[in-house]
Amino acid sequence: MFNASSGRGRLPIYLALLILISLFASYWPILQKLALRWNSGDNSYCYLVVPVFLYLCWERKEDFRFTEFDWSVWGLFPALLSVVTIIIGELGSVESLLYLGLWGCVISVIITMYGLRRSLALWFPLLILLFIIPLPPFINRILTFKMKMAASSLSVEMLRATGVSVLQNGNILDLGVTKMQVVDACSGLRYIVSMFLMALLIGHFFVSGWWRKILLVLLVYPLSIIINAVRIFITGILLIRGYQSLTEGVFHDGAGLIAFLVAGGVLFVFAGIIMKIGTVGKVRLWRDPGASQVSSFRPLLLTACFCMLFAGSGWGLQNMASALTIPQRNSFVSFPMEIAEWQGSRSYLSQEILDSLWADDYVNATFTRKGSPNVIYLLIPYYEYQGTRHTAHAPQSCLLGGGWGMTRSGTTRVAVPDREIDAGMMLLEKDNHRMLAGYFFLQRGRVIISPWWNKFYLMLDAVKMRRTDGALVRIEMTVAEGQDLDEAEKMLHEFIAGLWPLLSEYVPD
Repeated sequence: MFNASSGRGRLPIYLALLILISLFASYWPILQKLALRWNSGDNSYCYLVVPVFLYLCWERKEDFRFTEFDWSVWGLFPALLSVVTIIIGELGSVESLLYLGLWGCVISVIITMYGLRRSLALWFPLLILLFIIPLPPFINRILTFKMKMAASSLSVEMLRATGVSVLQNGNILDLGVTKMQVVDACSGLRYIVSMFLMALLIGHFFVSGWWRKILLVLLVYPLSIIINAVRIFITGILLIRGYQSLTEGVFHDGAGLIAFLVAGGVLFVFAGIIMKIGTVGKVRLWRDPGASQVSSFRPLLLTACFCMLFAGSGWGLQNMASALTIPQRNSFVSFPMEIAEWQGSRSYLSQEILDSLWADDYVNATFTRKGSPNVIYLLIPYYEYQGTRHTAHAPQSCLLGGGWGMTRSGTTRVAVPDREIDAGMMLLEKDNHRMLAGYFFLQRGRVIISPWWNKFYLMLDAVKMRRTDGALVRIEMTVAEGQDLDEAEKMLHEFIAGLWPLLSEYVPD
């Protein structure tokens, strides 16, 4: 074992610090992107994760002896895997893979410095450190939708039990005097991840026995639904009684904080109850295998390997975009405003929307046709290259906004000149209004619907073609009252067929 306080001096500590400095300096742009994700309201809890991780490590300082190093070569294998994960995440514009790879790099450094067996003693702090990674957007959508529906349905039953007449249409509750929409902020998602973190920490500090800890964590999901159903119930009662001001602004945010504190209190009480059940046995998960002598050559060699690996991959990530081929194309400035008898008027997005869209060029227009009550909205953002925080958004994330709810989704076959293409199609509804939303990725000659296949081809084409350019084509059409959906979809198909021949000039094959 390589002891920093021995006659060898403090060289091991300096080498360990050099590896950590190399890690964070090389991946500083990733840390900046991570900070942007943390700054959103739903992810602010992430700022507490690193201090908690450090405290959990400090808690083991007497047994673990952090200044004694083993310098194991086994850390190189997870380091290589983590760096590959980061590169794949950047090429495929999967932001969560960047952060997962960064977390893996931290694990690999720990294994290198302390050996595989000793590092197992830090499994729980490293598990907590995983919470620095915000939930991927697609998991957010799944959890939000299910929790909204569950909390809405439960609150409806509670309201009816107190004699309140209420009708439920998805996440819209009709109370007669007013309508209430259960949005994402009221679904429990805003703090369900931090509740999972709280449950793990309560289990660590106050609960013994694996089954008790697991039971405590499993309680989080149903508890968050119940707590938010109660919150929605109270909001409904206040609206009926005429206290609408108590359901908005600071009162609404305060209710969310109170709900979180109540849920935390329930977890503490539940932890106390299950501790009284059965007997408790303590198991030591790690035992010091004994000191091993390490020559000074191995630490120096491993340090050099890690510094070169991190610095090389970090440099490659920062220069990846400049190594890609950007094809010639026409600017959307010249995009025609007449498509298949539809007359369009160009409009421009606000700077706030452009900052979140990340596009290098775009066209945004509204089309109408004489004699038709329908309106078509066209948006095509184009990207010269794609990477994390500079890529086409998943269309489902963009379209399900402004209070619109999805009632149907699927794939439709569209006949365009010389071929047929698949397009995604969704039926959206809001306040008795309907809208058909069609979309597809147009990426280097491919028409893709799935965001995941789009990520795959981004990685493949970056390697094979040195290209990641592409566009997202969004076409939304209002459906007139009483209009047959098949007829409306046929009109949308005709518009796409007229749009298709124009795209090759602006989105290169």
